[in-house]
Amino acid sequence: MILYLGCIFLWIVSRERIKGVNVPDCSTKKLIWTYHARNEEEFLLFCDLPELQKSHFSHRNQLSPAQVPEQGPCSGSKNLSDVQWYLQSQNEDPQREISRNYPRILNALYFSPITMKDAGSYICRPRIRNPQDDGCCIKMIVVVKPKKNTSCSDAGHEQTLRLGRLASISCPGLNCEIPTQSPEVTWYHDGKLLPNKRSNPMSLGEVYDFNSGTYTCDYKQSNNTNFWIVRAVIQVKTVVEDTKSKPDILEPDKDILEVGLGKPLNLTCKVRFGFEMDFKPIFKWYIKDAGEEKEVKICHAVESISSSSNEVFQCTYSLKEVTQSDLQKKFICFAKNSKGNDTKTIQLKVKKGVVFIYILPGTIIIMVGLLTASALLYTYWIEIVLLYRTHQNKDETLGDKKEFDAFVSYAKWNSLESQATSSLSEENLALNLIPEVLENKYGYTLCLLERDVAPGGVYAEDVVNIIKKSRRGIFILSPDYFSGPNVFELEAAVNLALDDQTLKLILIKFCSFKEPESLPHRVKKALSVLPTITWRGLKSVPPSSRFWTKMRYHMPMKSACVTPCHFSQR
Repeated sequence: MILYLGCIFLWIVSRERIKGVNVPDCSTKKLIWTYHARNEEEFLLFCDLPELQKSHFSHRNQLSPAQVPEQGPCSGSKNLSDVQWYLQSQNEDPQREISRNYPRILNALYFSPITMKDAGSYICRPRIRNPQDDGCCIKMIVVVKPKKNTSCSDAGHEQTLRLGRLASISCPGLNCEIPTQSPEVTWYHDGKLLPNKRSNPMSLGEVYDFNSGTYTCDYKQSNNTNFWIVRAVIQVKTVVEDTKSKPDILEPDKDILEVGLGKPLNLTCKVRFGFEMDFKPIFKWYIKDAGEEKEVKICHAVESISSSSNEVFQCTYSLKEVTQSDLQKKFICFAKNSKGNDTKTIQLKVKKGVVFIYILPGTIIIMVGLLTASALLYTYWIEIVLLYRTHQNKDETLGDKKEFDAFVSYAKWNSLESQATSSLSEENLALNLIPEVLENKYGYTLCLLERDVAPGGVYAEDVVNIIKKSRRGIFILSPDYFSGPNVFELEAAVNLALDDQTLKLILIKFCSFKEPESLPHRVKKALSVLPTITWRGLKSVPPSSRFWTKMRYHMPMKSACVTPCHFSQR
C-alpha cells in the first residue's frame, strides 16, 4: 500500500514538474526521467528514444552524422544528430526550442559544465518523423545540485590509464554519497551503452587505445517518495609508459653554421621528449664566451609535434645582426628530462663565396643583356645603319664621276609573253615597282635598257657603258634569266666590278633557280658571295617591307635626291 501511494505521489510530482510543456504531436505521459547533476561538472543528456541507437561521438562540441534503424515508431528519423530539443526552465519561463548551435554530441546535449540555470524540463524528439509518431519523444527533468563535498565530487572526472596494464574506471562521487551501498551502475562509452558493465568500479581488463574517450555512469537514488538518476561524466585518456630515454635534440643538426655578417639570424633548438606522466621538461639556449657561460633564453613548452609516445618542442634564439664577436662564441642548446640531459653546440662561421653569390646574378644579368642586345642588333642591323646614315647626312656619290645610282637587269619577255605577264612578274618588278620605290620615294637614279637607252646601238657596248657609269648593279635572277641572253649583263658586271671598287652588285632572288653548268667560273663565284635579297611576292610589295629596307641598305648613301637619268646612247 505504501509503495502504491509513493508511485501516485511520484506521478503527481512529475506532472507538476513538466507543467506548461506542450510540444505538438508529443504525449506528455510517456518516458519521463529525472536526472540529478552536480553543479560545475560536465554533463550529457541523451535522447534515449527506443529505436535510436547510441553511436560513437567526438568530444569536440560538434555533431557527427550516424545512421539508425528504419524500423519502429521513430523510423522517420534516420540521423541521430537531427533531434529537436525543447526546454522549460524551473522559473516557469515559456517553453522554447534549443537552437542547433547549442553544444551537442550526436543525440546528446553537452554541458561543459552544467550550472544551476540549466535545470529544468527537457524534451527531445526526432526532427523528421512519420505523422503517426505522436509518442516518439522523451521528457527528462534535470535537477542541478550544489556540491556538498568538493574534494570527493571533483575526484575521478579525468582519469589516465596506462596502455597494456589492467585498469578500471570509477564512477565519480558514488562512494561519497552512498558509502554503504553498491548500486547497479549503467555505463556508456562515447554514447554507446555497455550492457555487460554494471559494477563500480568498471573493469576494462588490459588497456588499449580504443579505451580512451568519454564515459558516462548512471546510478539510481531514491527516498521514501520518489527516485532519480545520478549521472557523472569521466574523460579517459590512454598513455604509454614513461620514457626511459633522455631528450633527443633534433635541431641544430650541425656544429658549424655559415652566416653573413650584419645579417639577422634565428637559432632553433628543437627537442623530442619521451612521454612522462609528470612532465617537466627543461630546454634553453646559453652562450659560452671566453670560458664564461651565460643563459640567454629559457624556452616555454611550446609544442610543435605530439604523439602518444613523444612530444617535440622548439625554442628560437634571435640575433638582430651577426657581429664579428659572435664568431668567437659558442651557442649551446640544452635539454633535460627526468632521465638525463643532452646538449648541442653551434659555432658561427662567415659564409664563403658571399661575393660570388652577388657577382654571379650580376654576371648572368649582364650576359643576358648582352645576348639580348646582340640579337636585337643582328635583327635590326640594317635599320640601325639606315638611321645612322640619315643622321650623318653624307653623300658617297660626290666626285665619283658616275651618272647612275643603279643599273637594273632582268629577263626580257617577248611581246606575246608580255601580254600574259602578271602584276608580280620580273618585268613588273623591274619596270614599275623598283622605279616607284627607289626613284620616286628615295630619289635614286636608275637606268633600264628598255626605258633609258635609245634603240639602234650595239647591245654589248651599251651594256658595258651603262654598267661603267653605274654605282650599283641590280640583277633580278630567275630560271628565265639564266636561260636567256640577259645573263651576259651579269657576266659583264662581274668582270667590271673586279677592277672598279665603286661598283657593287645586288642580286634579287625572284624565285628558286638552279645555276646552269655553263656559267663562267667568275659568275658562279659571284653568286655565292654577293649579297642576295629574296623577293617574297605580295609580302615584299609594300615600300615599308623588309625587302625594300634591305635594298636601301645596299644602295649608295646619298644626302639629296637627284633627277632621274634618261641616258640616250649617241
